[in-house]
Amino acid sequence: MGLRDLSIRAKVAITILGALLVVLGVATTFSLRYWEQEQYALTNEHALMMAGTARSSVESGLAHGEAGWIRAQLDTMGTRAPFAGYRVVGRDGSILMSSVAAEEGVRRSGPPLPDPWDIPPDGKVFGGRGEAVYSVVLPLSGVGGPGGRGVLEFPIEVRRIEDGIRRGRTFGLLLTAVLGIGYAVVLGAMMEREVIRPFRTLERQVESQRRELTERAGFAEVGALASQVAHEIKRPLAGIQSAVEFIGHEYAMSEAQRELLGRVSGELAHVDETLRDMLSLARPVGLEPKPMSLHTTIDAALARLAGRPGMDRVAVVRTYDPAADAMLGDAGRIEQAVLNLCLNGVEAMADGGRLVVTTRRHTGAVVVEVADTGSGIPPENLDRILKPFFSTKALGTGLGLPLVLRVVSAHGGRLWVESEVGKGTTFHLELPVGEAAWQANAS
Repeated sequence: MGLRDLSIRAKVAITILGALLVVLGVATTFSLRYWEQEQYALTNEHALMMAGTARSSVESGLAHGEAGWIRAQLDTMGTRAPFAGYRVVGRDGSILMSSVAAEEGVRRSGPPLPDPWDIPPDGKVFGGRGEAVYSVVLPLSGVGGPGGRGVLEFPIEVRRIEDGIRRGRTFGLLLTAVLGIGYAVVLGAMMEREVIRPFRTLERQVESQRRELTERAGFAEVGALASQVAHEIKRPLAGIQSAVEFIGHEYAMSEAQRELLGRVSGELAHVDETLRDMLSLARPVGLEPKPMSLHTTIDAALARLAGRPGMDRVAVVRTYDPAADAMLGDAGRIEQAVLNLCLNGVEAMADGGRLVVTTRRHTGAVVVEVADTGSGIPPENLDRILKPFFSTKALGTGLGLPLVLRVVSAHGGRLWVESEVGKGTTFHLELPVGEAAWQANAS
């Protein structure tokens, strides 16, 4: 699966996570570098302060010739962090005293120390991190006799500093991870609320408008076709119907001949009904909205079912919500829409069943549900049944449900269907009840 196949939520999450990782990576890198610099700066400051306290003691011991006392003081100081020992170095570079006995009396190795006269009285840091030497050096008076000069050196142990930096880095990374997760959760919630949900709403609106435009385009094609068919078929059809009626009245025929003539007349009536449906789709839906009783209108539609083929095997159940009765609408159009849905349900129950008509009040609207216990609609046909000329019935025109959709849409409502093969189908018809809905629809 490629990136373009991911959902909008996954794409947003990946974008947020990527941006977050970049920001946290840059911030963490600079933070750790700053922390390391600060750690070395604090170490240098601390080392200079400690070395300064030792210098006066060493010079006092040199003045009085107390070498043992000097060594004891330096042994104590050289073991304290961040020091890794000590050296007293003469001006010629020879080591006069050291925490490492083997170094005494030999020349100091490595880069030469600064001249004692070039070292500030408070000392300085010689070398640094990553260099061959990293020490605190101070000028020392009285080395080799009165007026002599030397250098007091305290090597700094880098390992202890690195351990401190490592602990700080670990803590910083953990803190960054926790803050990053928290930031991602908060930002994800904000993106869900401020971006993803509005985008989904907009996506649904666009899809709804696309379907509406597609349906309108289909109705326009039906209208053009219906106009042509009406001119080409209507008058010949009327002539044929008159001829059939004349033959039935003027000629003596057997029972089989009359049955055949009746079938011809029935087929002509079916063609005429198809033409009327096509012309209904072609013409704009002219509504006359008035205060009406929804339940009285539904009862009128159910009364028109009486005597229809198959009604003797169907039980009609009414479940009305009193709060859903009063509304503003075109009673005649709504009655026809409900009748079409009921006929559709009855035809789906060839072996009989239950037709349940339910009403309920919804926020600012009423909902009419027409449910049958018939064969159901296959999932692949659910998106096609509201399109003109689609029908699974042998004699169906495929125009009944599109007509219902036009009536509902003209009222500013919506129509949707739920179905399960083998269990039945439910059509949901939602209609606004107030004046504002009509004004919005008219504009």
